[in-house]
Amino acid sequence: MWQVENRTRYVTDGRGTGMNAELPLWLLAASCCFPSGPTIALADAALRAQLSLTRRHPSYRDRAGVPARVSSFPDPDGRIEGRPDARRWGWLARHALAQLTTSLAPHWESLLDRPRWLWLVLPDEHRHGVPADLPAAIRHAMTQDLWPWSKVNVVRGGHAAGLLALEQARDALRAVSLRTGEVQPLAVVLATDAATDAESLAWLDAQNLLHGAHVHRPAGPRALAHGRVPGEGAAALALMGTSEASNLAAPPSARVLGCSTGLEPTDRHGERPCVGAGLSAAARNAIAQAGSGRPPIGLLFSDMNGEPYRADEFGFTALRLGPELREGWRRHTPALACGDLHGASGVANLAMAAYQLSKLSTAQGCLVLSSSDDPLRGAALLASAGNGGNLPMEAQAWR
Repeated sequence: MWQVENRTRYVTDGRGTGMNAELPLWLLAASCCFPSGPTIALADAALRAQLSLTRRHPSYRDRAGVPARVSSFPDPDGRIEGRPDARRWGWLARHALAQLTTSLAPHWESLLDRPRWLWLVLPDEHRHGVPADLPAAIRHAMTQDLWPWSKVNVVRGGHAAGLLALEQARDALRAVSLRTGEVQPLAVVLATDAATDAESLAWLDAQNLLHGAHVHRPAGPRALAHGRVPGEGAAALALMGTSEASNLAAPPSARVLGCSTGLEPTDRHGERPCVGAGLSAAARNAIAQAGSGRPPIGLLFSDMNGEPYRADEFGFTALRLGPELREGWRRHTPALACGDLHGASGVANLAMAAYQLSKLSTAQGCLVLSSSDDPLRGAALLASAGNGGNLPMEAQAWR
């Protein structure tokens, strides 16, 4: 039965909450799909190679009459030409769930009798290009015999809504651990977005946020050097709390050490530059939740998407976090491969981070940062479980 428990937009006090020290949170598996990375392994390869797959939009033209560039899957039915099509979103969500099911195969027998809770991340219904029938389409896509959801939580918002969903899922699992005799459920956080329709492109173009779109200048039309390449995709995470990784049926992908959300006081449309106050606070809270015994942070996932606002925000945040990062730390910017996934970007970045950590044989931390068009900011600190092999990452991605 599909029963929605709550619908949440960004509401946070900026502090976040801590995990019960006696109940570590494990990320059992993750899935991700976008045009240049239709599976989690190929998404990782596309990320490290900065391989994108873009095409000219079949119908939308910018103000100079030039077709806009988008990162979208092949579209033989012409579903991105006109009005937003909720079925496309449902197809992406179903694909991410199918991948997650396959990745959970080693754990499946131990999960059969556990309650299954879903946190579904969708964009704000007031955003341009969001289909009015989206909830019904997603409900149809997510109703499957293998996934009898006992609770469904809908989180609606912007780019950082996936981090808010992760925070809610973590706190819900923690609450279960405090109730004696209750079975620990399996929590799934799934996000999907497809902002490649003509209405979404017109909304971005009107704000000068469409990368490569032409604007009129005294010397003639010029293409914007900044802005977003709109993308589409979906991602999912499977989470469970248990005292030791050895209690699980198979090695997990990663461990969630901390997760926090906060609010950014500087408006993206204002005249003042964004110095990353909200994002820095969320990151520091997530790191503090991990405690002093955390592994060194050698990976950082940013969600810069071509906007100067995001670049300023990340730069100031990285400067503040410098002492927390290991010497020689590496930064990944997934938007270079997948385009701007909008509401699905937070969960997609977490999924790709978990996949990279799953290949490491040594302990290492990964900090995932998430900004947004709205004031919400989020950060999560993941750690490798030390189960990976010793092959180079390039070889492991194609195994």
